[in-house]
Amino acid sequence: MTPEERLDQLEPLLSETTAILDRHTAQLRQHAALLRQLVQATESNTQLMQQLLTGQTNCQEQLTRLSAVLPQLTETLPTVIPIFDDYAPEPARQLEELETRLETMGGQLQALGSKMDLILTKLIRVYINN
Repeated sequence: MTPEERLDQLEPLLSETTAILDRHTAQLRQHAALLRQLVQATESNTQLMQQLLTGQTNCQEQLTRLSAVLPQLTETLPTVIPIFDDYAPEPARQLEELETRLETMGGQLQALGSKMDLILTKLIRVYINN
């Protein structure tokens, strides 16, 4: 086989290999762009969850203050407003319901936070491996 014949056989193979490599490079760039978007979305969700947790903490602090004041109010208001006797248990029950809802919401937010952390960890692994 002459050198020219060998070269003629190598040219199509090199051309096909180059085309395949170009396709793979384009796919990797697309994957990297999508991965960046996912990381940004995860970071944004993490920030929003931090804001929610901060808001929940503020609500719990306010509920704590209200529950400290509520017994005093239920003792003093009936002397000022006799009709209040019928409604005294209602605010306490509503306060307890709010506390229960806040605790449930806190648990759900923490679970969501763990899931988001897991997603972020997996995304970083994929990004590092590619």
